[in-house]
Amino acid sequence: MKVAVGLVVCLCLAAGGNAVKKPTGMRVLGGPSDNPIGTTPPNFPGGQIANDAPPGPFFQDFRPPFPTDAWWSGFTVGNQDATVAGPFPFQCATTANGLVMGLSDHRDFDGTSIKVNTQQDWTVGIADLPNDLSHRKATSWDTQTVCLQYFNNGGATMDTCLVPGSPYMSFKFTNAQVVLTSNKDAITDFQWVTPGTKAKVTHAGGTYIIYVTSGNLQLAQDGTTKLVSPPGFGFTGTIRLAKLKEASQEAILDTHSSAIPSGLDMRYTVAGDVSTQTWTWSVSEGNAADLLILSWPHHRRVLQNPNYVGIQYLTLKGQMKGVRGNTWTLRHELPTISWFAQNAPHASCLSELKKTLEAEVNKLEVMIPGDFYFWGGAFGRASRLALIAEHIGETALINKVVDILKQSVNYWFQPGRTPSAAFETGWGGFINKDGWNNTWVDFGNAYYNDHHFHYGYLLQGAGTIGKYDAAWLNEHMDFMVHVARNVGNPSPNDPHYTVTRHFDFFAGHSWASGIANGAGPRDQESSGEAINGYYGLLLFATAINNQALIDWSRLLVAMEIAGAQEYWHLYPKTTDPENPYPEQAFRDLTTVGNVMDTQAGAWLFWGAERIQIAAIQILPLTPIGQYNYDRERMEGVLEYCKVELDDSRFGDDFKSVIYAAYAKVNPVQAYEYSSNLFDWGSGNSASNQLYFVATQPSTGDICSAGSQTPEGLYNIQDVATGQYVTVTADGHLTASTSADVLGEKFILAFTPGGGTIKSTSNNKFVTAGPDGTSALTAARDTAQSYETFRWAAQGDGTHFLTAMVNRAYVTTVPGSGEMFNNANATNGVQASRYRITETEETSPIQVPARGVLRSKQNNNYVVSTNGDPVLRATAAGAGDATTWAIARLAGSPDNAPQFTIQNTATNMYVTGNADGTTVLAATAPAPQAWEYFRIVPYQGSYILIHAVSGHAVSLQGDNTLIDNSNSIDNGALWDIV
Repeated sequence: MKVAVGLVVCLCLAAGGNAVKKPTGMRVLGGPSDNPIGTTPPNFPGGQIANDAPPGPFFQDFRPPFPTDAWWSGFTVGNQDATVAGPFPFQCATTANGLVMGLSDHRDFDGTSIKVNTQQDWTVGIADLPNDLSHRKATSWDTQTVCLQYFNNGGATMDTCLVPGSPYMSFKFTNAQVVLTSNKDAITDFQWVTPGTKAKVTHAGGTYIIYVTSGNLQLAQDGTTKLVSPPGFGFTGTIRLAKLKEASQEAILDTHSSAIPSGLDMRYTVAGDVSTQTWTWSVSEGNAADLLILSWPHHRRVLQNPNYVGIQYLTLKGQMKGVRGNTWTLRHELPTISWFAQNAPHASCLSELKKTLEAEVNKLEVMIPGDFYFWGGAFGRASRLALIAEHIGETALINKVVDILKQSVNYWFQPGRTPSAAFETGWGGFINKDGWNNTWVDFGNAYYNDHHFHYGYLLQGAGTIGKYDAAWLNEHMDFMVHVARNVGNPSPNDPHYTVTRHFDFFAGHSWASGIANGAGPRDQESSGEAINGYYGLLLFATAINNQALIDWSRLLVAMEIAGAQEYWHLYPKTTDPENPYPEQAFRDLTTVGNVMDTQAGAWLFWGAERIQIAAIQILPLTPIGQYNYDRERMEGVLEYCKVELDDSRFGDDFKSVIYAAYAKVNPVQAYEYSSNLFDWGSGNSASNQLYFVATQPSTGDICSAGSQTPEGLYNIQDVATGQYVTVTADGHLTASTSADVLGEKFILAFTPGGGTIKSTSNNKFVTAGPDGTSALTAARDTAQSYETFRWAAQGDGTHFLTAMVNRAYVTTVPGSGEMFNNANATNGVQASRYRITETEETSPIQVPARGVLRSKQNNNYVVSTNGDPVLRATAAGAGDATTWAIARLAGSPDNAPQFTIQNTATNMYVTGNADGTTVLAATAPAPQAWEYFRIVPYQGSYILIHAVSGHAVSLQGDNTLIDNSNSIDNGALWDIV
């Protein structure tokens, strides 16, 4: 904001002394708007607290709110002496001796980063300054400019307005002895070009021109490093310093030296889908038409009718080029996307998308906050599910998602819990109270780090709830409006929150860092989450139908995307002369991971993988990415990250958003890539992935039915041996029977990322170990990541089977028939092929409840007595046979029911053993697992299959019965009469 100290024309050049502390809410200037989102005082469940990094005496004449991510924030906290990058093209710092200033002469590429070295050329001050923090202070500020004053105890002052883009540093002195101190060794040359109005001074840092625009200044060299005005003669007037980097610049600098900017008034209008900004610099001296301000590449892409001047300075953001005049007009095309993608999902994807969405909604759980950031990512992810449900007509799922969102965010409304939402009073802002004295809590949230990241997710989710439940949003409106004000306040008239906390209007993008570590240097890694911060604000504004906030949010989104594409996205093939990175080797890195004040590089504080560096500029995946994921960049990203994308050792979470964004290039290929994913991270989902891909323009089908999971009841047959897969007593899957009827019936079902395999005999899901050294086993009651598999159909109708837990193919071990997930492209193990055959879902099997057993092989009936309980097929007639009671086991599935077989004479149950090596005998007084049998109708007879061994009961040569057969012949067939 810019707070008036005196009259408007004296904003930066007011007289010194100890002024009365100004309340906020007085007449303020600077824009972007006079109308705040709200003005109500904060009333959060966590109350109020001041963090342990309070504002310094720099703000001695003011009270909060204060900027926490301005380019000059290093002046305001701690020792108030951090070197800040600005006002560009300069760097500066405030010290007890005066304002340190410099302009870097070096820009280097070290193989990873472009770096501009910190350079301190001069200290500009006045004599007799006390060695403390209290004799320098802010006098005003706006969205770009800060004005400050040095004063000593004798009434002398030095005022300066630091204006980004000015090639001059301007200082107004009142009754002061001027002191200019070289910070680059000895002064090697000083001479007046025009006595009293223009001088040149040279040292190891280069040559500076000194302009005296008002007053009568006598300046002479004092020793080897100082230029001073005479002691005892107080100078009142203005001087300007400009670095002469090339001789050709001098005439231009001379021409424009008299027009001195003192602040900026920024305004914007919106007409349809176009925003027009007007930047008007106030001028304290000279002719406004002669004002010279330097522009960056992102300015020049949207400047309307600029009057360029032939002067430029190479900076981190490329060439700054001169523009004449005190008014700039900038035009931005605004996004038209809000809740949904521009296109409906392609018809070829709808079936899969609906199944995926339903599965994920049914698994959705309440998210209990442990912080704002990670909780917010999950909250935003969940909110996308409700919107996707609406877009594809699955409206029955919406309320379920919204109810979970409400329960999740409700924790932030509860007093007395940890973490808690509170108002920080030192600077003025909405924070996680738990971190008030610890920068490591919630990524420094209480120190104003990353608020647009954190609260963009919160606003996105709350806006989504409000879309479907306006009453809920009205109930919590004050809380959520405070969140919106904290990150997106457009007006200096808000008495509690600074203007658009993270956005730097001159730099053209946000910074993520706040006031931790002395507020310097600034940086931002995730341009994607910065965009989402303002997209979340847009969705919230849309939910509350606040057109002014909708317009403002759209402009912030447009500017953040433009900044990301200019300074984070690298284009190896570009020939654009305005590209900020002319170094080809740097552009070949394809994506910037972190933009800082003095360096930009393909690296992150927390990760070194290429997929991480690229993905953090893409995520979170939302419809607004339609503008951000430009085709040229995504082609380069895919190629640059290819080795890691193809390597299963790198996780899927970051891969997912890269593949999705690649849909802007080729949605069909993006779908194929996405079909191999297994994990989407905490901020993305399978539904969201498929939705983004499916909503891209395409002349043909995007999604392929051939890559989708088979569903239904199936037998699985190992192709190489012809053996069908059974489930042993300990749950192991083995390809061990030549008879399909003896093969296990498996329920194959869809799950996001693949499918599940469930045994019907024991009602357990098949699971695989992460190292591939354990046999596949039907052993889990519920399916999670270890129980997810993927079938890959081949042209001959067979399938490869992949266990997604380790991305290894399944193989069948010769001999034992056991199955392991241990084949991959590098270990030489050959994947097995399997044929899956769908079996009909039969009606419940009808088995006589009572009867005698007759062997189809010898036509004898089975006898078991109290004296000899072993089952023997020896009776010639039914009258001599044992009568059996056959009862279905309660709860066994219809497609694979299990039964007990009980001797009605002795009341004992028939039992076998797990190995199929012991004759059957009616010896068990009560049935347990070894007494369970499947009874399967087959060719007019029945097959008896022991539930534990999985083998068919077969007649032996001595007429006993043993469950030891893996094939079907007359010896394994029985009549129940």
